[in-house]
Amino acid sequence: MNFDFVTNATAKELEQFKSVCNQLLSRTYIVRTIYHLFLSRHYEAVQEYLSLLDWDLRRDELNGYFYVLNTDEANRCNLNKKETAILLALRLIYEENMERLGLEQDAVCTVRDVLEKVVTDYPVFPAKPNMEEVKRAFTVLENHSVIQRLEGKFNQGSCRIAILPTILSAVSSEKLNLVVFVLKKEETDEEAEEDPADQLALFQ
Repeated sequence: MNFDFVTNATAKELEQFKSVCNQLLSRTYIVRTIYHLFLSRHYEAVQEYLSLLDWDLRRDELNGYFYVLNTDEANRCNLNKKETAILLALRLIYEENMERLGLEQDAVCTVRDVLEKVVTDYPVFPAKPNMEEVKRAFTVLENHSVIQRLEGKFNQGSCRIAILPTILSAVSSEKLNLVVFVLKKEETDEEAEEDPADQLALFQ
């Protein structure tokens, strides 16, 4: 590893370096934050450091974000079936809105919009879902910078959220199609219960 940056960096730059690495390892993605400019300037230095820890730093220049993948496929955030269904619904809503997205490339919707998909289109949740379960699922996704709460609370149907472009790497088109197929199947055995979460356990 080339330690030139660490050797020559100022105290402020070293603090930023540590903060950026911690953000990536805890939230998976960095998009339009105070850390974005630092990463743009010092991408190679951060990439080399994280590679020592078996993390691969990547960037999506088109959509404007950075993210990490564990090269050993360890430290993954395993989603349960309901969290998976909500992630899938968010990805579908993003897909439906892609042609109308503005410069920031965020798709705005409400919790009610998402629940309509997981209650009606893909009946994973009951007609009257447990809103605390819904809140927990949305909180997990916000903690990993897939969505951002704009207004209200996650356990309220009127809550407005922004679906960030990071969802495109969280759920690729191929995985989207696969999980839609799995969720549509009748759950006749334990494998059918676990497959969707396994396919989308992508964070970290």
